[in-house]
Amino acid sequence: RRRFHSSKAVVSTQSTGVFMWRGKPLFIRHRTSEEITAAQGCDLAALRDPQTDSERCLNEKYLICLGVCTHLGCVPIAHAGSWKGYYCPCHGSHYDTSARIMKGPAPLNLEIPKHEYLTDSLVVIGKED
Repeated sequence: RRRFHSSKAVVSTQSTGVFMWRGKPLFIRHRTSEEITAAQGCDLAALRDPQTDSERCLNEKYLICLGVCTHLGCVPIAHAGSWKGYYCPCHGSHYDTSARIMKGPAPLNLEIPKHEYLTDSLVVIGKED
C-alpha cells in the first residue's frame, strides 16, 4: 500500500495541485477564506450527497480529493463550473469548493481519500485505519 506524502506549501492559495496517487489524479486545493465561507454555509438539505465541509476537509484551508468524476470517471476541471469548485465538461457535473456535487448527472461527491496531517505543513494521504 503506497502512501503519498505532500508538503502543502507547494500548493499556493487559490490554486490546486494535481498529483497522481494510486493511478488516479489527486487534487489538493488551497482554499481562500471566501471559498471556505461559501462551503461552510451550504444548505445541506439541498445536496444530493449531503456532507458538511468539516467532514470533507480535516484542515479547512485544504481540500484533498480524487479528481475522478463520480458519473463516468472523467477528470473534472478545477476552479470551474457554476460553484467555481470543479466542473466535468464531459456531461456537465458541477461541484462546489468542498467537491460536493451541486448539479449534473454525477450521483456522489468527489471522493475524499483517507489522510492525516502530521504537521501543519505535512499531510500523509492513504493512511490506513
